[in-house]
Amino acid sequence: MESASLSNLIHLTNLGLRGGADMRPTLLRVLTDLYVQKLVHTADEEQHYTELAWRLLDAVDVPTRAAVANRLARHLSPPPQVMHKLAVDLPEVAAAVRAHPALQRQPQTSEPQAPTAPATEREEAQIATPEDREQALAAVMPERGLIAPDVASELNELFFAASADERRLILLNLEIAAPMPREQAQILRDPTVGRRLEMAALARNREGFAQTLAPALQIARAQARRVAGDELGEPIVIAAKALALPRDVVYRILLFINTTVGHSVERVHTLAALHDEMTAQAAEHMAAIWQALQRNERPAAKHRPLVWNDEARARARTATAAVRRAPAAQQSSDRRDAS
Repeated sequence: MESASLSNLIHLTNLGLRGGADMRPTLLRVLTDLYVQKLVHTADEEQHYTELAWRLLDAVDVPTRAAVANRLARHLSPPPQVMHKLAVDLPEVAAAVRAHPALQRQPQTSEPQAPTAPATEREEAQIATPEDREQALAAVMPERGLIAPDVASELNELFFAASADERRLILLNLEIAAPMPREQAQILRDPTVGRRLEMAALARNREGFAQTLAPALQIARAQARRVAGDELGEPIVIAAKALALPRDVVYRILLFINTTVGHSVERVHTLAALHDEMTAQAAEHMAAIWQALQRNERPAAKHRPLVWNDEARARARTATAAVRRAPAAQQSSDRRDAS
C-alpha cells in the first residue's frame, strides 16, 4: 500500500508534466544529491526516498539515471532496492554501481515494500566498523555534518536554474526525501529583521535588503543579492519562511522587492501560497545549502615580499630614481631661465 507521503509525491510529479515540461529529472537529481549528504538514514527516510526514486527512475532519461547511479555509488550505504534497480539498467548506468557492497545483499526486483527492520539494526548492518563510519563522515559531511561546499554549489545552481514548477516540487519534497536536523541551519532569530527587510523592500532598496538578509541567514552578501534579485521569487519565500516572517509581511516584500515579481499579482499569490505550503524545515534546509557556499570562498592572496626587506628596497629604488631625475630637471630649468 502506498503511503500518504508517496501519494503526495506522485501527485506533485504528475503536475510537472503540464504543458509538456518534464521536471522529474531535475527533481530526482536534486533529491538524490540531498539524500547522499546524510551518512545514515532511518528506515522511514530510506523508504521515502526509495519509493520516490523507484518511480522516477522509470520516467527519466539515461543521463539522469547515470547521474543518480554515480551519486549513490559514492555513498557508503545507499538504498539497496534502488541500487539493484540501477544495476540491471543499461550498461552506461549499471557500470557505476555494479561493484558496490550493497549489491551483495539479496537482490530485489519488485517494487519497494514497507521496511521491517529497526533503524538501529539496519544502520549496524550497513556500517561495519567505527573506522568506516568516520571515513564516510569525513567524505560527505566534513564540518559537523554540514553540506559539503561543492555539493552545495551544485544544488544551488540547479535550484536557481529550475523553472517555477520545478522549484515548487523540490521545496515541497525536501522534508520527505531528504530530512535534515533543524539545528543544522544557523538562523538569526532577531524580531526586528522582518521589519527591516520590509522597510528596505517598500523603499525598493534591494541592496539594503541584501545587507539585512545576509547576516540574518548567515549567508554571503553575493548570495543575498541573488536571492533578492531572482525574477521568479521562490528564494525570497525560502528566506522568509526560514526567518519565520508573517504571511502579510512576505506578501508586501514580494510586491515591492522585485518589479518582475511584483507586477504580476497572480505570481505574488502563487508565491504566498507556496509560503503556506512549504515547511520551515525545507526552508532551513535550503538556507543550510546557502550557508555552505561560504566555505568555498577564499580571500584574495595578499602580496608577501620574497625577502624581509623587499618592500624597503622597492621604496629605496623609487627614491633613488627621483633623486637622479632632479638634477636633469633643474638643468633644463636653468637653460630656459638663461635664454
